[in-house]
Amino acid sequence: MNTLFCLRGYDNAARFLAIQIALLFSALIFIGLFLSLPMASSYVALVLAWLALPLSWMTAKRRGAEAKTSGLLVMLPPLALALFIALIPYLNAVGFWLGFVLVVAASAALAIKPAKANTKAVSLYGYRGPLGHLLSAKSYHGSRVEPSLVGGEAPASEPEPTEEVDAEPAIPATQLYLQGVKAFAGQCVGKLRIAAGAVTLVLVVLPWVSTIDWSGMMSQPDVVEKAEKPVEPVVEKPRAEAILEMPDQYWLWLNDGLLSVRWQGDEAPVGELWNYATAKGDADCAELVFNDDSAFRPFRVDVEADSYYLAQFSPLDTETIIRQIARRGSFELCGYDFSLKGSTKALKSHSHFEWFLTR
Repeated sequence: MNTLFCLRGYDNAARFLAIQIALLFSALIFIGLFLSLPMASSYVALVLAWLALPLSWMTAKRRGAEAKTSGLLVMLPPLALALFIALIPYLNAVGFWLGFVLVVAASAALAIKPAKANTKAVSLYGYRGPLGHLLSAKSYHGSRVEPSLVGGEAPASEPEPTEEVDAEPAIPATQLYLQGVKAFAGQCVGKLRIAAGAVTLVLVVLPWVSTIDWSGMMSQPDVVEKAEKPVEPVVEKPRAEAILEMPDQYWLWLNDGLLSVRWQGDEAPVGELWNYATAKGDADCAELVFNDDSAFRPFRVDVEADSYYLAQFSPLDTETIIRQIARRGSFELCGYDFSLKGSTKALKSHSHFEWFLTR
């Protein structure tokens, strides 16, 4: 176990990849246990990312020492692994596999570097270094020596290790891990300040960002913009299109504050029947006249398909005309007489038109 935390020695490619894969899949298993709790899984992933980062860096450092390489090639695998672990709760299927491939590619780039360090140290499960000598020596001295049945023959002498064994006592794994964390932090501060700061910011901010209701903020952009310049509240007229069938077989159309009267009349050529701007067309369509002799001029009257007439009035007259329709008994337009009996009830049945009667 101590060889996982050793800062000296060498790791071959197989050992380096095995440690990387073990860290990744261990994190996946632990995070998977908390995925049903979004906030809990975020912080579990954050803790696991920080725990895995020094371990991954130590094995990458030993692999780099064996391949005699350093710099970004050694730092990229642990940083990619830690960032991927921290982001797991937030990734969809595509993001997960993309991150997984990036971690594998970063690890493979370091693993395929050929070994260049010349050493005769004892190899222990892919690790070569001072701890390999100590552990192999302990294993030898702790083994049982069977007594010899041949008299006078001395037992074989112990084989000497190929390299001199360090005389220093074995260090506990916890202390080795803390030493590795301290060495990793020192290297990050010295060489990768920007990268370490960016990783820290992402890992800390993401769990908080995930709790923000972005949909609620995006659905009211006008409110945010107007908050900077407070204005007096105004009553806005309804702008949605509304169509209301009236009792005497005609329709009121309301669209963006523009009122239109539509009815089916006698056959006539399709097209413009009256235009206020040019005062050309059927003079009978020049005014809508109520039974109290109040009159309003349409700015345009058209004949549509199937002999439907459509008279459009200025938005400035919309409210007055609607109130007159509710109060008067009849009106005349284009030579057609329309009864207004029951018009008040009809107008109040539609919220868009009732608004003009109750404001």
